[in-house]
Amino acid sequence: MHKMEPRALKKISGMEFYSYVRSKSSLSEIFHENTKITPLLGRAYGRHIARILHSPMARRLMTNPYKVYTLMDRIDLEPPKAKSVLEETILRRRSNRQFTGEAIPLEQLARLLYFSYGKTSEKGGFRAVPSGGGLYPLELYVVPHRVTGLADGIYHYAPDRHGLDVVRRGNTWDELKKCLNLQDMENPDTASMIVIVTAVFRRTTLKYLDRGYRLVLMEAGEAGQNLCLMSTSLGLGCYMLGGFYDDALSRLLGIDGIDEAPLLPMAFGLLREALHEDR
Repeated sequence: MHKMEPRALKKISGMEFYSYVRSKSSLSEIFHENTKITPLLGRAYGRHIARILHSPMARRLMTNPYKVYTLMDRIDLEPPKAKSVLEETILRRRSNRQFTGEAIPLEQLARLLYFSYGKTSEKGGFRAVPSGGGLYPLELYVVPHRVTGLADGIYHYAPDRHGLDVVRRGNTWDELKKCLNLQDMENPDTASMIVIVTAVFRRTTLKYLDRGYRLVLMEAGEAGQNLCLMSTSLGLGCYMLGGFYDDALSRLLGIDGIDEAPLLPMAFGLLREALHEDR
């Protein structure tokens, strides 16, 4: 079990819901705390993954990741060809761990943020993704490394006015790298920026209780896919970083890691076409 920080333990143990559910603790918060990664747990995960990848079961799952009905009637479908820009973009989407190291313009960052999680309607405040109850619990932070027209620092995306809030000035790139597991990237310094998706859980769980935690994760997946597809359409590469040290990343962003916590860091950079990965 992950050892909870005192503040997190105090918060969870003192929680009450004013509804038909009377509970001293939120199972979703306990789950979130116990699935955080620390440097020590990260090494343990690494050893486990290395060991499991050599198992016969893992090899079977990786070579045939499909559910197969062998005794059922089957209906074959004609393989479709892409007819729209969206379909072409979906076909071209790949995870990319290597970039050119060149800078990207601020205008591309603006488009990436707006069409991924921006406020796309003045009426009703609708965004670029669906959200349970229209509550929009996610926040986006940008740490630029090479973005033309944007100084080093940490920025928060403000969708209500489509702008950036300066969270911290100065070069934080090396600090950020220490919060992330970047072993799969040949040279992380070739990335132009990293965008971190965080969640303010209570925006959703206040209404939907523990079920709201699932809704938050669904929305993070929607925003992540939008970021992938938008980066593809802009000629950028992107790579989702599933391994990160939760509490260290929270401290860097200036959030508490409890009421607001990081869910998904993503690296972006100019794409080397020859380095596309087939997945």
